[in-house]
Amino acid sequence: MSQSVFSEVGRVLAIGDLHGNHAGFKRILHEAGILDKRGHWRAKDTHLVQLGDILGRGGEPGKIFKLLQRMEAEAPEFGSRVHVLLGNHEAMSMSGQIVYNTWEEFQDLAGEDLLGDETEDADKRALLEKLAAIDPKLGKRLDLLGCREFRSSLSPNGKVGRWLSSHDSAVSINGHLFVHGGLNRDHGCMPLDVLNHRVRTELADDGHRLDGRPVMLRKDGPQWNREFTLRPTAERGDELREVLEYHGCERMVVGHTPTSCIEPSRAGKILPMYDDRLYCIDTGIGKTYGAKLSALSLERGTVSALYF
Repeated sequence: MSQSVFSEVGRVLAIGDLHGNHAGFKRILHEAGILDKRGHWRAKDTHLVQLGDILGRGGEPGKIFKLLQRMEAEAPEFGSRVHVLLGNHEAMSMSGQIVYNTWEEFQDLAGEDLLGDETEDADKRALLEKLAAIDPKLGKRLDLLGCREFRSSLSPNGKVGRWLSSHDSAVSINGHLFVHGGLNRDHGCMPLDVLNHRVRTELADDGHRLDGRPVMLRKDGPQWNREFTLRPTAERGDELREVLEYHGCERMVVGHTPTSCIEPSRAGKILPMYDDRLYCIDTGIGKTYGAKLSALSLERGTVSALYF
């Protein structure tokens, strides 16, 4: 099993749901001191946590996948590490559920194979749109082709799905518990390596299920849980405290639920809840949500919300 618990890390930078905003993600990384001017890793003794939902609702997830893979390879030279956690949109796409994925995403992953590496992205989109306008049937076939390529790439044995399948659903770093949706008592009071192994097993084999439905697709599972964010009660606070105590953590950091849905007056802002034991950092980085760029920095006992 892969390592799920880390300590004595100099700095942790957590970034929420990206939903295909490649340019926004790069800007965060540059301004937060993770990447240098050439786009290569530069941060020493730093763990970067991306909380999932790289794809879904448009954008350029393929470019983000490539960037994350490169950073994973470069970070160890600086005593650093990259953690890519699985969100509900990864879980759905890898399970063949593409209801939230768009033609733009299909082409971002499949267009390179269709048109060749030398064609610029803007030219690819313009050409495909022109062909679709001339012949709607051709456009539909291109769409279907892109869809098939997308599903193949995201399948557990595909070029992206195979890479995602090796990643975790939750990690603990310096006493901070990171997960896309949230960990309740049912799924949170177990060792993280056991939980992560269970989800990875489900991705590889639909035969491994809990109560008839995969943990990764359950509404109260780590990818989908919104009980703490949208139904805050004293009882939820007690449950959160129990999960954190089980893992020896001070706080939980989650994405998944846009903070505009939790507290509309704080739209685009990182939102602490339950006396700072829960930090909600899905500020809406995706262009669909307004490209509200942010990150959470945890360093030397301090927690800082960063906006760009």
